[in-house]
Amino acid sequence: MKRQAFLMACGILFSSINTAQSETIDHAHQYHACMELVRNAPEEAFDSALTWKSLGGGEAAEHCIGTALINMKRYKTGAERLEELADYSRRPKEFKAQILAQAAQGWFLADELDRARAVLTTAITLDQHNANLYVDRAHIRSTQHHYKDALDDLNKAITLHKAHVDAFVFRGTIYRLTEEFEKALNDINHALTLDPSHSEAYLERGMLHRIDHKNDLARKDWLAAIELAPNSDTAETARLNLEKMDLAVTE
Repeated sequence: MKRQAFLMACGILFSSINTAQSETIDHAHQYHACMELVRNAPEEAFDSALTWKSLGGGEAAEHCIGTALINMKRYKTGAERLEELADYSRRPKEFKAQILAQAAQGWFLADELDRARAVLTTAITLDQHNANLYVDRAHIRSTQHHYKDALDDLNKAITLHKAHVDAFVFRGTIYRLTEEFEKALNDINHALTLDPSHSEAYLERGMLHRIDHKNDLARKDWLAAIELAPNSDTAETARLNLEKMDLAVTE
């Protein structure tokens, strides 16, 4: 399962900034503008943040720089800068944990999975009650085929947040990969009870129906996944699965 929340996260973290640093710059406004620019023009955001930092942008400017670097696909450099920011930041430890989670995203995208996992482990020590951190680490552990450890993280996440839809879908995926199909289906059905519009849950349930030779049900779920998010990777996977199933039937 590709967790979009993990792979694409670059949240607005510095929501309140001390604007007393400068009489001429609204740093809170500058931060929000910089982070908006990151999404569509990261190179421009990077240049803007460098200038802003020289004018007193501080930690907020540095966060925009690190985020821009990751979106520019300079993953290692961005991750390193975000780790450094978390290290010297004077903000609460829970805030530092979010910065480290984003640094882990950079290491993951750089295919430095051990480093990504280690950084997330540090983040968890700073904020042990953040369910998302456990889900993110489970993603890395499952990518490394450490399924038991991934399940441990997902179980912890669900204990902390009993309605965490992504955690249930992801745990269902791990159960499928480890051939515990009944547990997998239970988790996916529960996820769809919590969120009937979760496209990845339909994709996953379709796979489980296909394994159980229930082709009509598999088709129904994969079509639902496509309808809910037609331009997503999830929809593309559903289309490929439908093609493979149809080809197998005609052979």
